[in-house]
Amino acid sequence: MTGKHPGVLLDPSATVRAALLRAALTRQPLRLELADLQRKVCRRQQQSLVIFVVDASESMATGARQRMLAARDAIFGLLTGAYQRRDQVALVAFRGEKAEVLLQPTGSIALARERLRHLAIGGATPFSDGLQRAHRLIAAAQRRQPLLVPTLIIISDGEANIPLKAGGNVMDELWQLAGQLAGMKIAAVIIDTSTVAGGSHVLRQLAQVLGGVYQRIRDLQARQLYSIVRQLD
Repeated sequence: MTGKHPGVLLDPSATVRAALLRAALTRQPLRLELADLQRKVCRRQQQSLVIFVVDASESMATGARQRMLAARDAIFGLLTGAYQRRDQVALVAFRGEKAEVLLQPTGSIALARERLRHLAIGGATPFSDGLQRAHRLIAAAQRRQPLLVPTLIIISDGEANIPLKAGGNVMDELWQLAGQLAGMKIAAVIIDTSTVAGGSHVLRQLAQVLGGVYQRIRDLQARQLYSIVRQLD
Protein backbone atom coordinates (compact mmCIF):
# COMPACT_ATOMS: atom_id res chain seq x y z
CA MET A 1 0.00 0.00 0.00
CA THR A 2 2.93 2.30 -0.29
CA GLY A 3 4.25 4.77 -2.84
CA LYS A 4 7.68 6.28 -3.29
CA HIS A 5 8.66 9.85 -3.99
CA PRO A 6 12.24 10.58 -5.09
CA GLY A 7 14.37 13.37 -3.64
CA VAL A 8 18.01 14.34 -4.20
CA LEU A 9 20.79 14.92 -1.62
CA LEU A 10 24.57 15.25 -1.80
CA ASP A 11 26.39 11.96 -1.22
CA PRO A 12 29.57 12.94 0.72
CA SER A 13 31.25 9.51 0.55
CA ALA A 14 30.73 9.12 -3.18
CA THR A 15 31.92 12.69 -3.74
CA VAL A 16 35.19 12.07 -1.88
CA ARG A 17 35.74 8.81 -3.78
CA ALA A 18 35.23 10.61 -7.09
CA ALA A 19 37.75 13.30 -6.10
CA LEU A 20 40.32 10.70 -5.02
CA LEU A 21 39.91 8.76 -8.26
CA ARG A 22 40.28 11.89 -10.38
CA ALA A 23 43.39 12.94 -8.46
CA ALA A 24 44.94 9.48 -8.90
CA LEU A 25 44.21 9.40 -12.63
CA THR A 26 45.47 12.91 -13.32
CA ARG A 27 48.34 12.74 -10.81
CA GLN A 28 47.29 16.10 -9.46
CA PRO A 29 46.92 17.21 -5.85
CA LEU A 30 43.62 16.23 -4.23
CA ARG A 31 41.18 19.07 -4.65
CA LEU A 32 37.40 18.97 -4.67
CA GLU A 33 35.91 20.20 -7.93
CA LEU A 34 32.37 20.67 -9.14
CA ALA A 35 32.58 17.59 -11.36
CA ASP A 36 33.27 15.44 -8.28
CA LEU A 37 29.91 16.14 -6.68
CA GLN A 38 27.79 13.00 -6.47
CA ARG A 39 24.09 12.86 -5.77
CA LYS A 40 22.33 10.51 -3.39
CA VAL A 41 18.89 9.60 -4.64
CA CYS A 42 16.54 9.13 -1.72
CA ARG A 43 13.05 7.67 -1.78
CA ARG A 44 10.55 9.09 0.66
CA GLN A 45 7.81 6.80 1.88
CA GLN A 46 4.33 8.00 0.97
CA GLN A 47 1.19 7.29 2.89
CA SER A 48 -1.52 5.29 1.22
CA LEU A 49 -5.27 5.44 1.77
CA VAL A 50 -7.40 2.39 0.97
CA ILE A 51 -11.14 3.09 0.86
CA PHE A 52 -13.48 0.12 0.95
CA VAL A 53 -16.94 0.78 -0.52
CA VAL A 54 -19.13 -2.18 0.43
CA ASP A 55 -22.70 -3.09 -0.53
CA ALA A 56 -24.44 -3.98 2.73
CA SER A 57 -27.94 -3.93 1.25
CA GLU A 58 -30.71 -6.48 1.07
CA SER A 59 -29.74 -7.38 -2.50
CA MET A 60 -26.79 -9.18 -0.95
CA ALA A 61 -28.68 -10.41 2.13
CA THR A 62 -27.51 -14.01 1.91
CA GLY A 63 -23.88 -12.95 2.05
CA ALA A 64 -23.97 -9.30 3.11
CA ARG A 65 -22.74 -9.97 6.64
CA GLN A 66 -19.98 -12.24 5.38
CA ARG A 67 -18.80 -9.57 2.94
CA MET A 68 -18.90 -6.83 5.56
CA LEU A 69 -16.94 -9.05 7.94
CA ALA A 70 -14.42 -9.76 5.18
CA ALA A 71 -13.92 -6.02 4.62
CA ARG A 72 -13.66 -5.35 8.35
CA ASP A 73 -11.13 -8.10 8.99
CA ALA A 74 -9.09 -7.09 5.93
CA ILE A 75 -8.98 -3.56 7.34
CA PHE A 76 -7.68 -4.90 10.65
CA GLY A 77 -5.00 -6.86 8.83
CA LEU A 78 -3.94 -3.87 6.73
CA LEU A 79 -3.73 -1.59 9.75
CA THR A 80 -1.69 -4.11 11.70
CA GLY A 81 0.80 -4.48 8.85
CA ALA A 82 0.85 -0.78 8.00
CA TYR A 83 1.61 0.56 11.48
CA GLN A 84 5.21 1.39 10.66
CA ARG A 85 4.24 3.12 7.39
CA ARG A 86 1.33 5.06 8.87
CA ASP A 87 -0.97 4.03 6.04
CA GLN A 88 -4.70 4.69 6.38
CA VAL A 89 -7.94 2.88 5.62
CA ALA A 90 -11.60 3.90 5.47
CA LEU A 91 -14.91 2.08 5.07
CA VAL A 92 -18.07 3.25 3.33
CA ALA A 93 -21.14 0.98 3.49
CA PHE A 94 -24.24 1.61 1.40
CA ARG A 95 -27.62 0.27 2.44
CA GLY A 96 -31.15 1.55 3.00
CA GLU A 97 -31.68 5.09 1.73
CA LYS A 98 -28.07 6.28 1.82
CA ALA A 99 -24.45 5.36 2.29
CA GLU A 100 -22.59 5.82 5.55
CA VAL A 101 -18.94 6.38 6.33
CA LEU A 102 -18.45 3.77 9.03
CA LEU A 103 -14.74 4.50 9.34
CA GLN A 104 -13.13 7.81 8.47
CA PRO A 105 -9.55 7.57 7.13
CA THR A 106 -7.43 6.32 10.01
CA GLY A 107 -4.26 4.47 10.80
CA SER A 108 -5.51 3.38 14.23
CA ILE A 109 -6.50 -0.25 14.59
CA ALA A 110 -7.99 0.51 18.03
CA LEU A 111 -10.32 3.09 16.49
CA ALA A 112 -11.21 0.73 13.64
CA ARG A 113 -12.13 -2.03 16.11
CA GLU A 114 -14.31 0.38 18.08
CA ARG A 115 -16.12 1.84 15.05
CA LEU A 116 -16.63 -1.47 13.26
CA ARG A 117 -17.84 -3.49 16.22
CA HIS A 118 -21.42 -3.46 14.91
CA LEU A 119 -22.13 -3.89 11.18
CA ALA A 120 -25.73 -3.30 10.11
CA ILE A 121 -27.04 -4.83 6.88
CA GLY A 122 -30.26 -4.82 4.85
CA GLY A 123 -32.46 -2.40 2.95
CA ALA A 124 -32.22 -0.98 -0.56
CA THR A 125 -29.06 -0.30 -2.58
CA PRO A 126 -27.89 3.36 -2.80
CA PHE A 127 -24.78 2.53 -4.88
CA SER A 128 -24.45 6.08 -6.24
CA ASP A 129 -24.30 7.55 -2.74
CA GLY A 130 -21.58 5.06 -1.85
CA LEU A 131 -19.41 6.30 -4.74
CA GLN A 132 -20.21 9.91 -3.94
CA ARG A 133 -19.07 9.55 -0.34
CA ALA A 134 -15.90 7.77 -1.46
CA HIS A 135 -15.18 10.63 -3.87
CA ARG A 136 -15.60 13.17 -1.07
CA LEU A 137 -13.35 11.18 1.27
CA ILE A 138 -10.57 10.99 -1.32
CA ALA A 139 -10.84 14.67 -2.26
CA ALA A 140 -10.72 15.76 1.39
CA ALA A 141 -7.79 13.46 2.19
CA GLN A 142 -5.79 14.70 -0.81
CA ARG A 143 -6.36 18.31 0.20
CA ARG A 144 -4.85 17.53 3.59
CA GLN A 145 -2.05 15.35 2.17
CA PRO A 146 -1.35 16.10 -1.51
CA LEU A 147 1.06 13.16 -1.81
CA LEU A 148 -1.42 10.63 -0.44
CA VAL A 149 -1.87 7.57 -2.68
CA PRO A 150 -5.56 6.49 -2.73
CA THR A 151 -6.90 3.08 -3.69
CA LEU A 152 -10.61 2.34 -4.07
CA ILE A 153 -11.96 -1.15 -3.35
CA ILE A 154 -15.61 -1.63 -4.38
CA ILE A 155 -17.45 -4.78 -3.23
CA SER A 156 -20.91 -5.21 -4.72
CA ASP A 157 -23.23 -7.41 -6.74
CA GLY A 158 -23.88 -4.56 -9.17
CA GLU A 159 -27.41 -3.71 -8.01
CA ALA A 160 -28.35 -0.02 -7.71
CA ASN A 161 -31.88 1.16 -7.01
CA ILE A 162 -31.80 4.36 -4.92
CA PRO A 163 -30.92 7.60 -6.77
CA LEU A 164 -29.18 10.51 -5.12
CA LYS A 165 -32.14 12.73 -5.95
CA ALA A 166 -35.78 11.71 -6.04
CA GLY A 167 -36.75 10.83 -9.58
CA GLY A 168 -33.14 10.69 -10.72
CA ASN A 169 -31.70 8.06 -13.03
CA VAL A 170 -29.58 5.72 -10.93
CA MET A 171 -27.37 4.52 -13.77
CA ASP A 172 -26.73 8.04 -15.09
CA GLU A 173 -25.66 9.08 -11.59
CA LEU A 174 -23.42 6.04 -11.28
CA TRP A 175 -21.54 6.72 -14.51
CA GLN A 176 -21.19 10.41 -13.74
CA LEU A 177 -19.62 9.64 -10.36
CA ALA A 178 -17.43 6.94 -11.87
CA GLY A 179 -16.16 9.49 -14.39
CA GLN A 180 -15.32 11.92 -11.59
CA LEU A 181 -13.40 9.22 -9.73
CA ALA A 182 -11.58 8.22 -12.92
CA GLY A 183 -10.46 11.82 -13.30
CA MET A 184 -8.69 11.57 -9.94
CA LYS A 185 -6.29 8.97 -11.39
CA ILE A 186 -6.71 6.55 -8.50
CA ALA A 187 -6.16 2.80 -8.41
CA ALA A 188 -9.39 0.82 -8.22
CA VAL A 189 -10.43 -2.78 -7.72
CA ILE A 190 -14.02 -3.88 -8.32
CA ILE A 191 -14.98 -7.14 -6.66
CA ASP A 192 -18.11 -8.72 -8.11
CA THR A 193 -19.96 -10.95 -5.65
CA SER A 194 -23.04 -11.50 -7.82
CA THR A 195 -24.47 -14.93 -8.52
CA VAL A 196 -25.68 -14.21 -12.08
CA ALA A 197 -24.07 -16.11 -14.93
CA GLY A 198 -21.09 -14.22 -16.29
CA GLY A 199 -21.09 -11.73 -13.44
CA SER A 200 -22.46 -8.19 -13.28
CA HIS A 201 -22.36 -6.21 -16.53
CA VAL A 202 -22.61 -3.00 -14.47
CA LEU A 203 -19.50 -3.84 -12.44
CA ARG A 204 -17.52 -4.86 -15.51
CA GLN A 205 -18.36 -1.55 -17.14
CA LEU A 206 -17.60 0.30 -13.91
CA ALA A 207 -14.13 -1.25 -13.85
CA GLN A 208 -13.56 -0.06 -17.43
CA VAL A 209 -14.64 3.50 -16.64
CA LEU A 210 -12.41 3.62 -13.56
CA GLY A 211 -9.52 1.99 -15.38
CA GLY A 212 -9.51 -0.52 -12.57
CA VAL A 213 -9.20 -4.25 -12.00
CA TYR A 214 -12.32 -6.43 -12.11
CA GLN A 215 -12.43 -9.62 -10.04
CA ARG A 216 -15.35 -11.95 -9.51
CA ILE A 217 -15.38 -13.65 -6.10
CA ARG A 218 -18.73 -15.07 -5.00
CA ASP A 219 -17.66 -16.29 -1.57
CA LEU A 220 -15.39 -13.47 -0.44
CA GLN A 221 -13.09 -14.07 2.54
CA ALA A 222 -10.97 -11.59 4.47
CA ARG A 223 -7.71 -13.30 3.50
CA GLN A 224 -8.60 -12.98 -0.20
CA LEU A 225 -9.42 -9.30 0.17
CA TYR A 226 -6.25 -8.65 2.17
CA SER A 227 -4.16 -10.42 -0.47
CA ILE A 228 -5.74 -8.40 -3.30
CA VAL A 229 -4.90 -5.10 -1.62
CA ARG A 230 -1.37 -6.17 -0.73
CA GLN A 231 -0.71 -7.09 -4.36
CA LEU A 232 -1.31 -3.45 -5.26
CA ASP A 233 1.82 -2.35 -3.34
